[in-house]
Amino acid sequence: MEHVRQRCGRERDRISDLPDHLLHCILSHLRSFPAAVRTSALSRRWRRVWANVPDIVLPNDLIHQGASFLDIVDDALAAYTADPVVIPLRRLEISVPYECENVPARRVTAWLLLASRRLAGELDLRVPIGHLSAHKPPPGEIELPPLERATSMCLVLGHRFLIRPPPAGLFPALVELSIILATVDARELQVLVSSQCPRLHKLTLLFVTLVNDSDVCISSASLRRLSFHGRKTRRLNVAAPNLQELRVYLFGDARVAAPNLAELLVSET
Repeated sequence: MEHVRQRCGRERDRISDLPDHLLHCILSHLRSFPAAVRTSALSRRWRRVWANVPDIVLPNDLIHQGASFLDIVDDALAAYTADPVVIPLRRLEISVPYECENVPARRVTAWLLLASRRLAGELDLRVPIGHLSAHKPPPGEIELPPLERATSMCLVLGHRFLIRPPPAGLFPALVELSIILATVDARELQVLVSSQCPRLHKLTLLFVTLVNDSDVCISSASLRRLSFHGRKTRRLNVAAPNLQELRVYLFGDARVAAPNLAELLVSET
């Protein structure tokens, strides 16, 4: 047994000898950014490898030892941004657990600002469902910063926030946009889709609530797939010459100009 221990002690750490891009791949498969950070305790070689991982995944099971999920997220992101070497993020995913009843808008805004500076890929942000009142505005307001290199953005906001597009700036690389369980202004939504997302192919608007009873206008030359479910929608107007798939749920009137439409689903459930 002693001989085995001595032999193992002399063996090289072949994993640590791998180049950085392969170590980043290994850490990405952990699917947990805090777990990747903890690898810094393995050896001096691993001390800063985690800081350049292209995927930050913060799942909703991070609560441990009485720690706040929101604090864990903020600490992890602060550690990441403290690194002076700027490596573009391929994916940023944050899934807030149901135990977090109060998620302030300032916290979500900070996460979005990080994405605007570092992200060159996919953003997936999920907040648990809060209380929705037909007579009261959502408790928080979020202004989306321009995400110039984001290719996909999924915002599931639990009826907690009013989303506002940036007053200036574009999402020039954005191909897929999903806004779910959020409040939006119909006119601002129109500007976001028609003017600020020139490459948008897939748009998903599900369980969104309009600020006021309004018509919703979706106009896009690039759009190919559209799913829509919106409360307080008087009429849905769609002008999308390249639209191929349209799914609409629980709405009143609609006017669709889509000469290339191949699939239409209208559902009342």
